[in-house]
Amino acid sequence: MFSSFLFYSLPSWKYGRGILLIQMAAVLVLTIIWRRFFALLFHMSVEKENVLILGAGSCGKDISKLLGSKLSPYNIVGFLDDDPRKIGTKVNDIEVLDVVGRFPEIAAGRKVKKAILAITGIIPPELMKQLGSFRLNGINIVTMFDIYEKLAMRIPVRHIKDAWIVFSPGFVLISKDYIQRIKRLMDFLVSSALFLIFFPIVIVTAIAIKLDSPGPAFFRQELVGMGNTAFILWKFRSMHRNAEENGAVWAEKNDTRVTRVGKWIRRFRIDEIPQLINVIKGDMSLIGPRPERPEFVKNLEKEIPYYSIRHAVRPGITGWAQINYRYGASLIDARMKLEYDLYYIKNMSLVMDLKILLRTIGVVLFMEGAR
Repeated sequence: MFSSFLFYSLPSWKYGRGILLIQMAAVLVLTIIWRRFFALLFHMSVEKENVLILGAGSCGKDISKLLGSKLSPYNIVGFLDDDPRKIGTKVNDIEVLDVVGRFPEIAAGRKVKKAILAITGIIPPELMKQLGSFRLNGINIVTMFDIYEKLAMRIPVRHIKDAWIVFSPGFVLISKDYIQRIKRLMDFLVSSALFLIFFPIVIVTAIAIKLDSPGPAFFRQELVGMGNTAFILWKFRSMHRNAEENGAVWAEKNDTRVTRVGKWIRRFRIDEIPQLINVIKGDMSLIGPRPERPEFVKNLEKEIPYYSIRHAVRPGITGWAQINYRYGASLIDARMKLEYDLYYIKNMSLVMDLKILLRTIGVVLFMEGAR
């Protein structure tokens, strides 16, 4: 965009506009090559830090799976667990070496200076005392949650407890009224400008929908927003009329309920343009967790712990989960997207909103996740 500005704003610019096209192609190719080279260089040159995982349960299993990536900065030496019966067994092909109390000897023999605590329940006083002594002897004790959040950029929902919600750092901007007012002002100004820009597309799309299939051009849908309150969402109708007369269901790949025009407007996310009206009204934000239907929310809150936290902020047209995960159409997908949503709510900032907005442009251009 900056290059385009230079080409068209400086009359004395001596290069032709064809150079701009060459530059765009070169940047694309060289960026891809650089990223591949960087991944290879990182894997070959970075010396990984040896760590021991304290806890060989489901929490330890999940963090070891994450740290098994080639780009992980850690090398897992082994597990330590408070259950002697697990000694000698393997978790994700990594051996349980000994009990937690033997940590100093194991760490000294294997040059380990960091331990990852992967115990989600109440830590016994004796174990807590041991962890304190480890730390005083130069061992860095970090929780599985900190490592998981830093590397995966999401929160492991099935392992967190109420205490994590209360004491974990973050969730700051939810209580900052002035930040919320700035975010609301930006939502109003940007969504108003975008609606004016896209208004010709709105008119053409509405006419195309009417000509393609019987029924209204717009679709009204009840969704759950901030504070667990319902609101009416506006979208372009992309399905046949009465497509959900038998009840609400998740969209599927190659959904037969979608019209011919609906396939195209979904592919380019044109069906979501009317949601700018909801942002202008204040029902939604440009950035936030995607709102869900009451029928689904009721079931998801029963099946997924802490699902209701999504309703602590305004829902968004796009969000951290949308740019990092595919279209969700199952309970597993809903849990995974919640992990990204919790990461956003915990770390939300105006800078992060801008990052999401810019990455959303790439998602739309490459038609990722549309159904």
